[in-house]
Amino acid sequence: MTEHRAVIAIYLRLSRESDDSASLETQRVAAHRWLEAHGYDPADAVEYTDAGVSGAKPLEARKGMASLMAARPSVVVAWKLDRFARSVSEFLRLIAWSEAHGASIATTDNTIDTTTPTGRMVATVLAALAEWERGMIAARITDGHATRRSQGRWSSGRPPFGYRIERRDGAAYLAIDDDQAALIRKAVAALTAEGGKGTVAGTARMVGLSEPQWRRLLKLPTLRGQRKHKGELVCEADGITPVKFAEPILSAAELLKIRNRMLALATGQDRAPRRAAPMCAGMASCYRCAGRLNGGTSDKGIPLYRCKAGHVTIYAETLDGRVGSEFLATFGNAAEVVIRLEGGNDLSAELIEAQEQAERLGERMKTAGPLMAGTLEDLAQELEETYARLRAAHDPDVREVQVATGRTMAEAWETYDVPARSRLLASMGLRVTLHPKQLADRLTVAWGPEDPEEAALEALEEELREAGE
Repeated sequence: MTEHRAVIAIYLRLSRESDDSASLETQRVAAHRWLEAHGYDPADAVEYTDAGVSGAKPLEARKGMASLMAARPSVVVAWKLDRFARSVSEFLRLIAWSEAHGASIATTDNTIDTTTPTGRMVATVLAALAEWERGMIAARITDGHATRRSQGRWSSGRPPFGYRIERRDGAAYLAIDDDQAALIRKAVAALTAEGGKGTVAGTARMVGLSEPQWRRLLKLPTLRGQRKHKGELVCEADGITPVKFAEPILSAAELLKIRNRMLALATGQDRAPRRAAPMCAGMASCYRCAGRLNGGTSDKGIPLYRCKAGHVTIYAETLDGRVGSEFLATFGNAAEVVIRLEGGNDLSAELIEAQEQAERLGERMKTAGPLMAGTLEDLAQELEETYARLRAAHDPDVREVQVATGRTMAEAWETYDVPARSRLLASMGLRVTLHPKQLADRLTVAWGPEDPEEAALEALEEELREAGE
């Protein structure tokens, strides 16, 4: 079977469909004119097209170019040099391929004609210039992004969750998206609520993000109206002050609470107690070994309290009932009060930010010359004053204020579930001691902090009782 050999090949390439100046039709018309001017019939030409393909892409990785090279034409014409390739290495590979297969490479602007040594030299020089231009364009784009970052402008792409793009003075900036910001604040409140059960995965569903997306957003300074670039916080020209890209959705204190909550979840420090824990768990102990009584069940499935060493056992209903009766007899007529926290001004997060700025300032001052020394010293003085104001206002301690609810402890007891009763008993300093079965009253119930002398006396009496048995 004889291999078909395309005598004339037209190579068309376009990076973006919206590039009207270099559209495929523009390239095609120019190629036909060149062929007619050089004595070729355009009807004999075969087109090879790569639409939406970058000129930086390797030759063989382009479908149209790969087909062209496999067909081995005698003449290959393209609109301009950059249609073939945008790097010297790739264009030289095309030249090597053409020489190996006896093909001529040409462009419609007559800058390239590899049929002569001079033409090959010119082609190589022009390819080098094309690569240099591409590098310059890339550098300009990089510098442009850096300039926009330093000005707090949004460069490109989708805005981060919680923000939207706003056009001002002919430039793009970030502005708070009220709907998304409301979802973020609601989720953060659930995550950091006192005594709550909020998790990262659960609150991610509240905002409509995946858990990894939500976790990343919470760890970045984005919600403070700041950004990171290549892992570093974007700062102003002084290298110290963070650039403000938008108004913050969350305060520094809220982000600090989020950080602490996520750390607690990761280390297991904030796991909720098991629901199956008995009402007096951790507050009842064995008379003999002073070990805490664990919850369990009998062979018939009846809930029990038992000593870990096996010294004593009692039905949970018996112990809990006795404790409940003692509590109501002692405190039932007292007024129920709740503890509210008043006061407190925690500026820990702001102090941390000021310390981080001081560290960056210190690094800059190590290498600063005489020209910048005065400016950096002024910044240091301002930072010192800011830090002093924060320290003066920082008052993380809060006051506990008892507020009456209007009902008695007996009325409150009836409405509490087992975990709530357990917390109440613990707050009252409940201590229960379980004695052996031989005693008529096996339970000793005490309230308030333990008296060391009284505890020692009770232990001595217990030893004497055991000796007399």
